[in-house]
Amino acid sequence: MYPSVIAAIVTHRRPAELRRLLCCLSESEVSLAGCVISDHAPGGETHALAARAGFKTLVLDDPSNPGPGAGWANAAKAALAHFPEAGAIWYLDDDVVIPAEALGTLLGELEKADAESIAPLLAEDGKLWAFPEPEPPALRKVIRMAMTPTEALVLLGDEPISFCWCTGACYLVKKSAIERLGFHRSDFWLLGEDLEYSMRLAAQSRAVFTCKVSVTHLPPPAANPEAAAKAAYLKFCSLLRNLSYLSFHTPHSRHMKNYLAGNFRRFFRTHGLQIRTLRHAAACLWNGAVRGRPAGSAAGQSVVDMVAANEE
Repeated sequence: MYPSVIAAIVTHRRPAELRRLLCCLSESEVSLAGCVISDHAPGGETHALAARAGFKTLVLDDPSNPGPGAGWANAAKAALAHFPEAGAIWYLDDDVVIPAEALGTLLGELEKADAESIAPLLAEDGKLWAFPEPEPPALRKVIRMAMTPTEALVLLGDEPISFCWCTGACYLVKKSAIERLGFHRSDFWLLGEDLEYSMRLAAQSRAVFTCKVSVTHLPPPAANPEAAAKAAYLKFCSLLRNLSYLSFHTPHSRHMKNYLAGNFRRFFRTHGLQIRTLRHAAACLWNGAVRGRPAGSAAGQSVVDMVAANEE
């Protein structure tokens, strides 16, 4: 018998994407026991959408917009408090598209692997967008040879595979793991909080992924290119600072140092090598690696303030 699943969703000004996700979940071949939505821009359509969902849904209004880590943590805590039958929490981004068979397959593979958490592959425009990092070193090169979910399935097979970390846009976690290992951290602001959470679970419990399920990541197009470019820059700085923190300040960060230099190179390729980007990259490394302060740490300057303070 599969555990009862409660979805935990974080949303911020994306009613169309949330509507699409709730529609997908209502069509799931395995029914949800409930859903909790952390709405970080209250006053929109979220309550109306929740009322029309095909399952019991609770909305948490949080105008402070604390980031996805805090949103997922608050949603999961509320799920465990309001749904005593909950056996697992399904952490979801609001911009994913879930196939009807996904939850049933994830639950089946979770049971087969005798694991406490499971993640699928993530795709965008038919191509692999993100995938978990396999625990077996030999498979890390193999999965990077795959361009599509189908190729990953052919190369890695259909058995569950242990991972070191995963992207958290679609991550199913048993209640037993949450009760032992806790919730997402709230001090990362944007990007990296899902890596830390999955690393923590993978280091202390059995965490697997399956190539039998592919979930589409489908964010909306930017309405304002200039604002979108600024937001992307801030998010990249947040990622660099959080990865710098993870590389040096968490015992479960699992070879993250191997990827740190590559992410800094990608930052400069994306945003250019100039005084401004050098300043911000150095500040991210200093605050994350040396001072031990993630991007949303209350003890240190936030990434938004850091970028503003270091502008030319």
